[in-house]
Amino acid sequence: MDQHYNVIVVGAGPAGSSTAASLAESGYEVAVLEKDQLPRSKPCAGGLVIRGLRRLPNQVLDSVTRYCHETVVNVIPAGLSLRTKKPEPILGMVMRKDFDHLLAEAASSAGATVFDGCEVKDVEVRQERVHAISTKGTFTSRYLIAADGALSRVARKTGFARALDLVPAIECEIQVNKELLTHCGRAARFDIGFVPQGYGWVFPKKDHLSVGVGRMRKGRVDLDRYMDDYLGFLGLKDSSIMEKRASVISLLSGKSTFAQDRVLLTGDAAGLADPLTAEGISNAVLSGQLAAQAIRLGGNKKERVARHYTALLQNQIIKHIRLAKRVGRWIYDYPSFMCAVFAIYGERICEGMMEVMSCQKSYMSLLLNPITYLRPLRLGGSSTRRTKIDKTWSFR
Repeated sequence: MDQHYNVIVVGAGPAGSSTAASLAESGYEVAVLEKDQLPRSKPCAGGLVIRGLRRLPNQVLDSVTRYCHETVVNVIPAGLSLRTKKPEPILGMVMRKDFDHLLAEAASSAGATVFDGCEVKDVEVRQERVHAISTKGTFTSRYLIAADGALSRVARKTGFARALDLVPAIECEIQVNKELLTHCGRAARFDIGFVPQGYGWVFPKKDHLSVGVGRMRKGRVDLDRYMDDYLGFLGLKDSSIMEKRASVISLLSGKSTFAQDRVLLTGDAAGLADPLTAEGISNAVLSGQLAAQAIRLGGNKKERVARHYTALLQNQIIKHIRLAKRVGRWIYDYPSFMCAVFAIYGERICEGMMEVMSCQKSYMSLLLNPITYLRPLRLGGSSTRRTKIDKTWSFR
């Protein structure tokens, strides 16, 4: 027997729950279909930029267990270290199990109905309705939001044209002693160039460290070996690994479709992760809210909904991603150029990224402003200090 709703959302992560909460608050009948039982773990570094946190309901902020006011960016090929300190938080640290669970609860509190342990097996798009065939029956609605990740089954079943690069990452939760956690608990660390065309990271959580490596380009790479090498580099080779997970991150690589018929792609399903940092939660949340806005604006006219959503995405996310992707090509594909740029503009780059993360500026306003390139070194980096890479920061 069919269950009827105004909107079906597939996936209870940041994009899906944000869409559901926004629509439910506007009076829409919304069903969220999540294939796993909640709460559930998910591969993720768990570093949330402030611009994403600002878009979340207050109850979800309870999942933030630590705020970092500092970042350390080590440019490995150049032997350069840049430490940025801000009076306000730069990143909030979460465990995705708790974060996504609170997101789903926020959607439920707004009026959406959440079905967990409900895997969507197929999708049928008709003229006036969409049918999601799941392990808990068939759900019928006017619109369906695909928020089911980089390997989106909904996108495949409905024939979307997606130009995505699926790039690999491995993340470990590492148990460390209290002294070490205190030592590195203030700053999020990034080691650019430790992995060819990628970086390693260390994020301090409430009572452990999240350590990972990722590559910003698709293709074969032995990330397991780089993960082992990175743990050795950090002096954490003999530490207790609580959990180790591999994943892929979807990056937009060409012309894609984000809305067709009555289906809209959001978050990782649309390839909206940041091509410079691979951070995806903030754009996932925003894309979900934009999908909800498009449905409200377009009503029951699927062409209007698709047009509104495409325009909103282009203006608020896609144009910034396209520009960041061009910059990322020079950073990740040309190590010598990267070293030269950081040698001249290192402070400005780090502080510019902090401005983007905090929503003070966008990639467009930062990268297309000629003044950015006329303020090298400390003229544009009053909160950033450069040194050679501190060997004591290898935790040995």
